[in-house]
Amino acid sequence: MLSPRPFPQTSPTLLGRLRLGGPESGWREFFQRYAPAIYRVARQRGLDAADADDIVQQVMTAVCKHINQFSYDRDRGHFRQWVRRIAETQIANGRRRSRPTACDPEMLECRADETRAADEIWAEQWQLQDMLFCLDELAADVAPRRLQAFRMYALEGRTAQETAAAVNMTVGWVYVTRNQLLNMLRARMEALAGEGSHS
Repeated sequence: MLSPRPFPQTSPTLLGRLRLGGPESGWREFFQRYAPAIYRVARQRGLDAADADDIVQQVMTAVCKHINQFSYDRDRGHFRQWVRRIAETQIANGRRRSRPTACDPEMLECRADETRAADEIWAEQWQLQDMLFCLDELAADVAPRRLQAFRMYALEGRTAQETAAAVNMTVGWVYVTRNQLLNMLRARMEALAGEGSHS
């Protein structure tokens, strides 16, 4: 669907707002852009839902507490790598504390993913989160029926015929909607990548 691209970095504008604090601080946007990816990585690394939620809260608290100490250093990496290091520390601590007591099929699935390289997991989750963030932004500019058709056909893998019947469109219009929204989504993701190209 979307070609793999390097994930965008956090814009200097958002970093500045996080440091300022106050009602326009950007923490809501930060949470929306970062928390779901951190949660999914924690789950993939073997933590249960409650522990993954705790990890997200611990990471958000640590970032809030130390945001003014963050400074960009070309050799050490970008803001996302800094957040990732905080998250990795919290995940490692959480895994040491958690002791599975029963055979939960969902946890077994999570443990199967543990063998994947951490870099691959994080890159995949940041990319997915950026796409979902851009898709949410796109929802303000697209009719709900078209967005539903796009989600069903392009993201959920339903057939064009199923999608057309469910949203009361022609099959041809489902194809047109998919192509138009993919182009819009790509443009949003490129703009998001451009925003953070200097952070």
